[in-house]
Amino acid sequence: MSFFISFLPIIYAGIVVVIGIFFSYILSMIAGFIWGLIFFLATFLFALLIVNPKTYPWKYIVPAFLLMFMFMIYPIIYTIQIAFTNYGTEHILTKTQVIEQLEKETFLPENTQNFKYEIYKSKIGDILLLFKDENNNIYKVEDKKLIKIAEGDFPSEYAGYKMLPQTQKYSEISKLQNLKIEIGNGIFLQMSDLNNFSTYKQRYKYIPEEDVLIDNLTGEKLVPQNGFFVRPNGQEILPGFVTYVGLENFLRLFKDERVSKPFVRVFTWNVLWATLTTFINFAFGLFLALLMNDKNLKFKGIYRTLLIIPWAIPSFISLLIWVGLLNTEVGVVNRILSSLFGVKIPWFLETKWARLALFIVNLWLGYPYAMTVCLGSLQSIPEELYEAAKVDGASYFQQLKNITLPLLLTAIGPLIVGTFAFNFNNFNVIYLLTGGKPPMADVSSVAGTTDILISYTYKLAFEGGRGQDYGLAATISIIVFIIVASLSLFNFWISGMFKREVRYE
Repeated sequence: MSFFISFLPIIYAGIVVVIGIFFSYILSMIAGFIWGLIFFLATFLFALLIVNPKTYPWKYIVPAFLLMFMFMIYPIIYTIQIAFTNYGTEHILTKTQVIEQLEKETFLPENTQNFKYEIYKSKIGDILLLFKDENNNIYKVEDKKLIKIAEGDFPSEYAGYKMLPQTQKYSEISKLQNLKIEIGNGIFLQMSDLNNFSTYKQRYKYIPEEDVLIDNLTGEKLVPQNGFFVRPNGQEILPGFVTYVGLENFLRLFKDERVSKPFVRVFTWNVLWATLTTFINFAFGLFLALLMNDKNLKFKGIYRTLLIIPWAIPSFISLLIWVGLLNTEVGVVNRILSSLFGVKIPWFLETKWARLALFIVNLWLGYPYAMTVCLGSLQSIPEELYEAAKVDGASYFQQLKNITLPLLLTAIGPLIVGTFAFNFNNFNVIYLLTGGKPPMADVSSVAGTTDILISYTYKLAFEGGRGQDYGLAATISIIVFIIVASLSLFNFWISGMFKREVRYE
């Protein structure tokens, strides 16, 4: 038994190496050879640490670092990398892949040769094609060459293959329509109509020494520019390829009106949304906390339970329910308003009402948290302070202003900053309730008037009406990351996190 236990580290290390090789291969296919190599070296180093008895603690530390690299650090680095490229709908492939795809294109030259053909099938179902030119010479294709085998009519049988009758021949045509048979010198046999194959020529040929594509049809040289191969007249050939564009995506946010105009509006609304909804939620939560903290209030346990219900229900479900409640035509809210006042509010059709709906729904989702943290902070304030204030003749509002709020803000200040950061990135409420709608009437953009930066980024990356723009989406993601990271650092600063030192004697 002890012998088996002594081999456990070796077995563990072997499993880690196998897994590392597998994921290194996957990572190299997705992100490139360098990233795959880095990940493999990291896992191999981890395997060595496992086997060495002196590095025993690293058995537990390294997996955490590897997982952090895979799910946190690498996505951040990859996003930054994408932000400096033109990666998008027209620029999905690499330059090498685009060249390979373009070199497969063919064209029908003026001096093309036409060949009649017959389909032959063996006993095991293999297919052979024989071709006959205008001089009744019959050929087969072997080693990318046309080899003459007979003259006159097609034989009924050849080398163990039997000619298919006409009734069966046309059932096989669907398999031949995309067939390209290379016969050397950039010439291919392709089906030109139901009864004939013709000689096609390779359309584009890449010259690595000059980094150009030669168009064999027009004789033009196509040079790579801005992620496309471009003709001398400026025409861009699709598909495009991913290329480095430097700071172009960042400059678009300020110089390109089609991008800068919706971006500024979304950013302004994002800041306003995060500020107001955080203030409203905490103000309402504080109001309820003050009521719940009143010693004279009876049945406080029941009230607290009822008030915390919105927090207990998953926000996803609550948001879907609110979408139905605020439906303009059949929603319960509008039906009540219509019966009482004869009005129907276009909640999701007009900007002001859509934004009001967002504040109302987010208040419903957010006040329980604010109430809970405020109530906990209120109960931690010494009662002696209030008793001393009463002796000095301070009123309730004076006690609230001079004792409650200062001590409360000291305790919940970091939580308010954290809530602001959360609301700044509150994708669920925006996307599930309004979807960013209504759209901006005077701007051709995927952004709506209730979109925030994170939902705008999502739309750019995955819901672009004119295609996806991953490069611009990654650029905005970096800006969002910088803002949230700055808020986090500010949160650490006001909470004194950087000043604390923990020592164990």
